[in-house]
Amino acid sequence: MLKPYTYLRLKAGFAKGLLLISILSGSAVMQSCSKKILPNAPQNANLFKAGDRVAFLGNSITHGGRYHQYIWLYYMTRFPELRLTIMNGGVGGDVVSNINNRFDEDILTKHPTKIDLTFGMNDSGFFQYMQGDSAKISDMLVAKCDSAFKLLQVKLLQHKEIKTSLITGSPYDFTTKVITGNGWREKPATFERIVQLQKATAAKNNWPFIDIYHPMDQLNKKYQVTDPNFTLSGSNDRVHPESYGHLVWAYLFLCNQGLKDMEVADFTVDAANAKALAAVNCNISNVKGNAQSLSFDYLANSLPFPVDEEKHNGDHHPASYALNYVPFTDDLNKEMLKVQSLNGTYELKIDDKAMGRFSAADLAKGVNMALITNTPQYQQALQILKLNEERGSVERETRDYAVQVYNFARANGIKNDNDPASWAKMRELKKTNGWINNDLYERGSNPATQKAWQDKMNSLIDQIYASNKPVKHKIELVKVTDNQ
Repeated sequence: MLKPYTYLRLKAGFAKGLLLISILSGSAVMQSCSKKILPNAPQNANLFKAGDRVAFLGNSITHGGRYHQYIWLYYMTRFPELRLTIMNGGVGGDVVSNINNRFDEDILTKHPTKIDLTFGMNDSGFFQYMQGDSAKISDMLVAKCDSAFKLLQVKLLQHKEIKTSLITGSPYDFTTKVITGNGWREKPATFERIVQLQKATAAKNNWPFIDIYHPMDQLNKKYQVTDPNFTLSGSNDRVHPESYGHLVWAYLFLCNQGLKDMEVADFTVDAANAKALAAVNCNISNVKGNAQSLSFDYLANSLPFPVDEEKHNGDHHPASYALNYVPFTDDLNKEMLKVQSLNGTYELKIDDKAMGRFSAADLAKGVNMALITNTPQYQQALQILKLNEERGSVERETRDYAVQVYNFARANGIKNDNDPASWAKMRELKKTNGWINNDLYERGSNPATQKAWQDKMNSLIDQIYASNKPVKHKIELVKVTDNQ
């Protein structure tokens, strides 16, 4: 059985990193991340740019999930001067035909510059497999998906100003034992066919293709060898990843963008000569002292990524649990302090507060300050996480309202939501459909409510970008004697 995750806290003589693993993608091995990029400004074409409005378009995994929220949190902390907008465009229960139906009204009105489209979980079917021959049902589901996807492609290709990327969905985990019941044995094969359809379409249209399905599926199978109850795909239903599954998704997406070794900071100070030897994505100044006591000023260009430790919406584990399974820290969250010409053990202080004790060997090799959760820079990043969580909760309410509009109102011919006649019709439909939420529909259709939602999100985003700029800190290393 896998041991529960305990968040790494650096102590004297302890600077242990996470195990680097390779993730299989189909028959090929996908390295943990791709090549290094200079950290001061995005240069890779796959990276988001200042002013981008990125819509993640999908089903309930997007609607209620956090992968896009963690992706934006990464940009908020790693590129604090780069302001962009990431939007939740998910609607629970969607298949690609529903995405096509709501595309003009729901997505284009958000004025995206980029669309990251994911579908497949619902398109690959559930109860349909009870209706007869599974092979014929699979053919029917894939054909239906392909036909609707072609219609959506026409719309996407008409909007040359919007850059489209295709993202495979996270996998349906038929093999986990954490859920009792048989599950839908035929579903993964149908889902695989839809993934291959997405891949071929991306190649045909020269769209970026981001494979989440295969890496997560391989991780599921890898860890189920020792823990049959393991899953990244939802401990409750094989479908909806918990927060740690969403952090794995975010990791894979960020890796696909080419962000490996995009350091928070990486610097080396020589204690013997009291000078900085190297500084990546930061500035080291005012170096004073020697091997007994050393101090300097540190100003980074980025904040460390704050790992979410909260359990959300019935999660069995927090997002931090993902660090057991993917090398997020080693690949994407390094804030490396290196000091040469020391001997013995040293107490690390930042702004006069003790952070821990480290050996000269640890300091020469490098201490990852992103793992020290009480540093002032990490605490600053945690405040960004909290603001982003609050923003995300407001946005999810707007998507809950979108479910009422696009799954129920439009499906029953209702075109004008802010209308007493529409409310009356939805109340009538509620009598035979328990999923309809009349209070939310009527409240959400009020322009004043929609404005309040958007104003609240805008205010939180303003707070984030006003408070995410790194500040200068004083770092001290003081040699510890044997009796201290």
